[in-house]
Amino acid sequence: MKRLIAAALLAAIVTGTAAAEPQFADYPVKTRLKGKPVLPKFTGDTAQFRTRIRNGMKEGPNFAGHFSLIEIGCGGSCIFTFLIDARTGKVVDFPLGGEEFYQLQLKYGLDSTLLQADWMDTSVGSYDTCIRRFYDISSGTPKQVSQESRKIEQSGYCGG
Repeated sequence: MKRLIAAALLAAIVTGTAAAEPQFADYPVKTRLKGKPVLPKFTGDTAQFRTRIRNGMKEGPNFAGHFSLIEIGCGGSCIFTFLIDARTGKVVDFPLGGEEFYQLQLKYGLDSTLLQADWMDTSVGSYDTCIRRFYDISSGTPKQVSQESRKIEQSGYCGG
């Protein structure tokens, strides 16, 4: 009986101290696009990807009610992104993408301002650590909400 109580207390302590991941439903959209998306002014980095950006914005926003998140491949397990406010055409400075975010995968939706990003941390060269970071975009710029890392089998995959 004592062992059962001790196990229950240990489980409660472990469960109570583990930080819960943010939930998409806890970050609801307050503003939606009304009308047609506004394309950005194609200058700087956006100019060379104008066709991909135009095509990505044709269907309307795909993130946080009024943003278009456009992912473009840059090689094996590499993507970079453009985040565009479809109400104004403003290109938002997006903190993730490129070769330093190996295996980057993004999860997001139209009804939430929360974005989940998973990638492999290659900074130490061991290829056995995955990073999961959450951002809130409700203010118009990505604000980091949380981050965790976990070990995986060397040269494994960080998706999910």
